[in-house]
Amino acid sequence: MRKNSHFSGQPLYGQVIKLLAKSKILDFSRNNGGEGYTNRFNCLIHLIVMPYAVIMRFY
Repeated sequence: MRKNSHFSGQPLYGQVIKLLAKSKILDFSRNNGGEGYTNRFNCLIHLIVMPYAVIMRFY
């Protein structure tokens, strides 16, 4: 039996993350003071990690 090497899509979580307007999210956060005390973990990374943790039940 021949294996299909063409992956026709991405997981749903990856598709949802690609829909996010990253520059608009960062601009919104910076304009409203959300990035004041962050060094490495900005609002965009937080927005990506938290739903993943909920989906994978890491709470």
